Amino acid sequence: MSSKGKTKQREIERFLMKVAETAENAMREYLQEREAENRLYAAEYVTRRGFFPQQ
Repeated sequence: MSSKGKTKQREIERFLMKVAETAENAMREYLQEREAENRLYAAEYVTRRGFFPQQ
């Protein structure tokens, strides 16, 4: 592989690593938001069912 080909390969690898990192961060953020929504839903459910007194 020529020097130009190796450089292009490295650029592609860097680009794909950035894409993977961005996707990982987006998934982490999504899961955190979903976890918060689930906690809110559970708290509302428990309160409605009378397991915990309303404040």
